[in-house]
Amino acid sequence: MTDRLPLIRLGWLRALLFFIASFITSQIFAGIGMVVALLISGFDISTLSNQDAIIDELNKINFLLLLKIIEFFALMFCLWLFMKFIDRKPLMSLGLKYEGFQQDFKFGLILGAGLIAIGFFSLFILGYVRVESFSFPFLDIVLYFILFVVVAFHEEIMLRGYILRSLMESMNRYLALAISSLIFMTVHLLNPNISFLGVVNLFLAGIVLGIYYVHKSNLWLPIGMHLTWNFFQGPIFGFEVSGIKSQSLIKQTVNGSDLITGGQFGFEASLLATVLIVVVILYLDKNYREQK
Repeated sequence: MTDRLPLIRLGWLRALLFFIASFITSQIFAGIGMVVALLISGFDISTLSNQDAIIDELNKINFLLLLKIIEFFALMFCLWLFMKFIDRKPLMSLGLKYEGFQQDFKFGLILGAGLIAIGFFSLFILGYVRVESFSFPFLDIVLYFILFVVVAFHEEIMLRGYILRSLMESMNRYLALAISSLIFMTVHLLNPNISFLGVVNLFLAGIVLGIYYVHKSNLWLPIGMHLTWNFFQGPIFGFEVSGIKSQSLIKQTVNGSDLITGGQFGFEASLLATVLIVVVILYLDKNYREQK
């Protein structure tokens, strides 16, 4: 039995419509969830006009996790509608097949953790990072791990699985990769403490997370890499993750130029991160191009 043709033949148009629909759906679901969660928690409604109080409450890990889970289910609902009625293909066709890709997933996990570890210890040895103390907030670490699992699946399924895949049906795959990376960069632009180099590195992160998909049409390596990049950057080594602070095993402070350390946006806004990401992009492209 052959696959049915998509209701909308133009891949770029499907990608655009899906991005708009999933964004609106996620914001509506998250907005409702945020209000309900605040009320259940006993949040003082009289302080709703106090934006700082709301931000402080929402930055707590339990609220962050709840909102991300709500957004993820909203995304999957929207994705199910598109795949059933517009793309007319099974969800697994997005690149979710795990059989045969276990080693790539493990490599992605190691790659994300390894890059952050190289960055941390390089800055530590050079004196740009000072370790203040160690702690083990077990519950918070577990909750942050779950959070970054949800984030990795959410962003990879949306940006690589659907949008990049659809764009590649309409244009050169590297142009599609660049456009999907611009979208990845754009959805993070409102994160706190963002810098110019942070913006550049977000674009490069979109490239490094998508280059494997360009060659293999599978999501497991980028999911693994995305997960451990965030988890080791924040809850393990104590950097901000795209401007967001988390509880961590290592309490540290950074010294010196933000160009070197990434400043308050986190390691991923540093020049060292730029170099590491570019090296990995070149390696992955060469490696998986040769496997074809």
